[in-house]
Amino acid sequence: MNFEKIFKEVDELKKQEIMALLKELIGVPTIVPPGDNYQDYVNTISPYFKELGYDLKEVVVPEKFVKEIPYDLKGPRVNLVATKNYGADKDISFYGHMDVVPAPNEGAKKWRFPPFEATIIGSGKIYGRGVADMKGSMVALILALQLIEKLDLTPKYNINVLNCTDEEIGIYPGVRYLAEQNYVKGTIFCMEGIIDPIIFAGCAGALNIIVEAMGRSCHSGMNFMGINSIEEMIPILVELMKLKKIVESRESKDIPGFPRPGTDRQWNMTPMFNLDIIKGGEKPNIVPDLCSLTINRRIIPDEKYEDVKQEILDAIETGKANSKLLDVKTTFIYDYPAVKMNVNSPDVLKLKEIMKIVQDIPEEKIKTVGMSGSTDMGYVSEILNTNDIIFYGVGNAGSNPHGVNETIKLRDLKTYIKELILFLCSDF
Repeated sequence: MNFEKIFKEVDELKKQEIMALLKELIGVPTIVPPGDNYQDYVNTISPYFKELGYDLKEVVVPEKFVKEIPYDLKGPRVNLVATKNYGADKDISFYGHMDVVPAPNEGAKKWRFPPFEATIIGSGKIYGRGVADMKGSMVALILALQLIEKLDLTPKYNINVLNCTDEEIGIYPGVRYLAEQNYVKGTIFCMEGIIDPIIFAGCAGALNIIVEAMGRSCHSGMNFMGINSIEEMIPILVELMKLKKIVESRESKDIPGFPRPGTDRQWNMTPMFNLDIIKGGEKPNIVPDLCSLTINRRIIPDEKYEDVKQEILDAIETGKANSKLLDVKTTFIYDYPAVKMNVNSPDVLKLKEIMKIVQDIPEEKIKTVGMSGSTDMGYVSEILNTNDIIFYGVGNAGSNPHGVNETIKLRDLKTYIKELILFLCSDF
């Protein structure tokens, strides 16, 4: 296999050609909620796979499952499955979600360029909502597949490409339904994440808990006639803060975590426990009868969901017993399960060898870590009972996904294209 020829072809890709494709995909505002432009996105991207000879199928998530998602959603949740059989002995499923988070342009820091018009500057930085998370990776895949055809290379895998809905809100993302319907095959290559030489060994699950404390309202000048829900929430908060210390002292037995500022100790992946939203009260002269608290709990693969749920319920019950509250209602919203990935699978080891060649780095520069963020790959892992998952994308440590001025680098995109071609067609 002539690596130099492949690298030369990628390096000679015209900036205008790359940006034209990026502009098409970024230009469809697939913001969720509501996610009402998914069909437009599918219509935009389908011709590229059709031209490459892929079989296309649009798979819509049934309304009964969409109703499980507690957001104001509009439009069909249409997912595109593009497949091509190369007569290979193994399959691979490239995954990319089409939805993006909103791109507000208020506040202290504003977007340098319109977020839904992909823009490149002289340094090679490309701006736009979704360039890193994760339409940029899908652009790279399309360009890689086009070059594979041009260079008359033969992939070592039968290829499935999954363009999916609602990753950013979880609960019932499109890839969950595709996994249930047997559209996900072989190794799963999730094209999210960063191009820095990191192998992700796992991702945290995400659980939101809404605690509603119920008191009794009255005139604040006669507060002895009521029960102040905010004040009586305090014993519950005390118990939850005790639990937070216990939870965050835990570490995974074998998944490395990110370094902690101010310490040289090697931390393994740890769960996270955050009291994120608290609301209560209407007017200063009314004793509040309702106080609502939202907890965000990040679950590591070593933990069991039922155990996590029970310890939170126990803490809340202990706090309630020390308060005057009339009642406490607790709602659990399980966005994503945790997922553990096999960092020693043949395809992961192959990717590491390719990183070393393309990025010209030694083995010791490739780190293995667990990520505290969450992904719908947790559902895929559970449904298919597999940890044969690669989590690797075109972003970088400074991409600022979900933030203002989300960005990737042109040179990273070309690096990613090279790695995809070698991954698909080489004999490592």
